[in-house]
Amino acid sequence: MKKKLKFSLVYGSTRKKRLGIRFVKFLKDQILKNGHTPYIIDPLENKLPLLDKRFDEYPSKSVPKNINAIQQKLGRSDAFIIVSAEYNHMPPPALINLLNYFYKEYDRKPSTICTYSVGDLAGIRVQSPLRAMMSQFGSPPIKHGMFQPKLLNNFDINGNPMDYKDAEKRFLLFFKELVWYAEALKFKRFG
Repeated sequence: MKKKLKFSLVYGSTRKKRLGIRFVKFLKDQILKNGHTPYIIDPLENKLPLLDKRFDEYPSKSVPKNINAIQQKLGRSDAFIIVSAEYNHMPPPALINLLNYFYKEYDRKPSTICTYSVGDLAGIRVQSPLRAMMSQFGSPPIKHGMFQPKLLNNFDINGNPMDYKDAEKRFLLFFKELVWYAEALKFKRFG
């Protein structure tokens, strides 16, 4: 029997009427359905200030609670799913800010990029900068992800897709690959 894996869903939008949280809820539910543990890391809930220093630069007894809570989730994770919209062809600033607070937590753990938009392009232009960033952190991005166009028309507020079979098929395309890499790299990290 394979061991349960832990996945951090790192989400980037802080807008009040954000729609991407629907996509995050769907991804979380699918991870649970496949027998694994999801952690949602949301900058709107965690209210991180603009980066002044990384987690490792704080004295151990003075790390702010919200930064420490995120670090604990990232540190326990076996893989990362970066969920991003596209703001002017780039990832949201809150997502970049959140990711940069940490470094060693990502090392030798795989990642994937899942993007969305309310239009036709599904946020695909943020793939390249996010893949480069995760590579620099030592979190190799897998080749597949899930790209969701017309989010408002395709997912309800609870994260339920209008076409469940299609959404599940596209989820499993990247998730099976991510699980494979997560298991392989976890074995190499821990033996």
